[in-house]
Amino acid sequence: MELKINYEDMLWTALSPELTILFTAFFLLLIGLKKSFNTNEYLSKATLVGIIIALFFSFALWGSAPTAESGMSPDMFSKSLIHDKFGQTFNIIFLLMAMFAVLGSVRYPQPDHENKAEYFALVLMAVVGMMFLAKSGNLITAFVSLEIFSISLYILCGFSAKHGTGKEHPSNAQELSWATLASQESTVKYLLTGAFASAILVYGMALIYAGTGTTEIRFIGKLLHCEEAGDCMNPYSRNTLVYIGMGLLFAGLAFKVSLVPFHSWTPDVYQGAPTPITGFMSVATKAAAFALIARVFFTAFPELDKVWMPILFGASVITMLVGNIAAIFQDDVKRMLAYSGVAHAGYLLIGIVANSQDGVASLIFYLNVYLFMNIGAFAVVFILEGEGKEGNSISRFKGLAKNHPLLAGAMSLFMLSLAGFPPTAGFFGKLYVFMAAIKQGYILITIMAVIATVISVYFYLRIIAMMYFHEKEGSETVIVPRGMATIIAVSSIAIILIGFFPSGLMQLALESIPF
Repeated sequence: MELKINYEDMLWTALSPELTILFTAFFLLLIGLKKSFNTNEYLSKATLVGIIIALFFSFALWGSAPTAESGMSPDMFSKSLIHDKFGQTFNIIFLLMAMFAVLGSVRYPQPDHENKAEYFALVLMAVVGMMFLAKSGNLITAFVSLEIFSISLYILCGFSAKHGTGKEHPSNAQELSWATLASQESTVKYLLTGAFASAILVYGMALIYAGTGTTEIRFIGKLLHCEEAGDCMNPYSRNTLVYIGMGLLFAGLAFKVSLVPFHSWTPDVYQGAPTPITGFMSVATKAAAFALIARVFFTAFPELDKVWMPILFGASVITMLVGNIAAIFQDDVKRMLAYSGVAHAGYLLIGIVANSQDGVASLIFYLNVYLFMNIGAFAVVFILEGEGKEGNSISRFKGLAKNHPLLAGAMSLFMLSLAGFPPTAGFFGKLYVFMAAIKQGYILITIMAVIATVISVYFYLRIIAMMYFHEKEGSETVIVPRGMATIIAVSSIAIILIGFFPSGLMQLALESIPF
C-alpha cells in the first residue's frame, strides 16, 4: 500500500492565527522558567501581543476566505479542515474572549504563585482547540480539537485550588479556604461530567462512521442527500446507525453548550472557577460547540430535519424555560449568569432549528452580540468581587449607582441587553433568531421564547434595582483596573452601536454562512 500525501492543499497561511497562538503558548512556557520574566505583568503583555497578532491575521483571512459564490474550494489538509469565513468569524470571538481572561491577571494568578506561565499558556491552548473545532471538516479533527480545549479548561477551572505558592507539601498543608474548596469542586464536576459527555460524543461519531463509511462532514451530507421526491430510498439516509449516532453526537455537544438536561454542571463550575475563566467559558465554550453544531446539522444532516428538528425544538424550549426560571432564585451573581447562559443557549438553538441560511446567520449575529453583553457583565462582577462564599452576592451591587454611576450605568445596559430590551443589541439578537424561525413556520417555538424572555426580565431588573434603589452596606472601596474599564467601555459602545445599526453586522453574518 502506497501512502500518498497531498501537499497542494496544505494552506499554512490559513492557519496563521492558530499557529500564532500556539507558538505564543510555547513561548510563555519557556520564558516562565526565568524568574525575572515570570510575572503577571510581563506574561499578560506577551499574551496580549500574540492575541492581537492572531486577530490581525483572522481579520485579513476573513476578507480573503473562499465563499460559495467564489467557486474556490474551502478544503485544506486533505479535507480535515475547512477554510471559510465561518471559521474566521469564530476565531475573532475566541480571541476577544481570551483577552478578558488575560486582563483578569491584574488579580489572578496571585503574585506569589509559581504557575503563572501555565495559566496563560492554558488559556491560549483552549483558544487553539476552539479555533480548530470551528473549522473542522472531519469528525475526528472535531473530537481532537474539542478535547484540547476541554482539558485546558478542566485545569483552569481548578486553578484557585492551587493555594499558597505552589511549593506546599501534604505534611504542611494549610487549611483550605472556601475559594479553594469551590474551585476543587468545580474542576472535579466539570472533569467527570465532561468525560462522560466526550464518551457519548465519540460513540455517536463512531456510529455515524459505521452508518456512512466516512467521517468527513461535507461528504456525509452528500451521502445523505436525496434526489427523489417523497419517501427517500437512499440506503444511507435510512440507516438506523446514522440516527442513533446523530442523537448521541448532539447529546455530547449539548453538554458543552449547557442545554437542559445536560446543564447541571454549569452553575457550580461557574461559581467555583476563577471569574476570568468563568467569563471566558461563558461565551467561548458555547461559541465553539455551536460552531460544530451548526456545521454538522446545516452541512451533514439538513435533509434529516424531520428526525432531529423535534428533538432540538424540545431541547430549546425546555432550556429557555428552565434556565430563566432557575435564575430567579439565585443570590450569587455568577450562578445567576450561569443560568442566564443556559437560557441563552436555548435561544441560540432556535437558529439551528430553523435549518436555513437566515437561521445560521442569526446564530452568528447572536453570538457576537452575546460576546459583548456577557464580557461586559462579567467585567463588572470581576471588579465588585469579594472574598469568601458571599464574594459574588447580589447584595454587593447595592448603592453602586451612587458611588460609581458610570459602572452602574454600564451594568444596567448589559442587563437590559441580555433581557432583550430595545434598542440594545440584545433585542436584535433575539429578533433575528425569532424571525428566522417564523420564516420556516415555527411559530410555537417563537411564542415560547417570548414567554421565556418575559420571565428573564425579573432577575435582570433585580440587579438594576439593587444598584439604584438600595443603600450600600459597609464602606468597601471599589478599584476599577484599566483593563476591565476598557472592556466595559468597548462592550457598552458595541452594544449601543449594534443596537442602532444592526443591519451591518447581520450582513457580515450572512456572508459567514458555512460551506
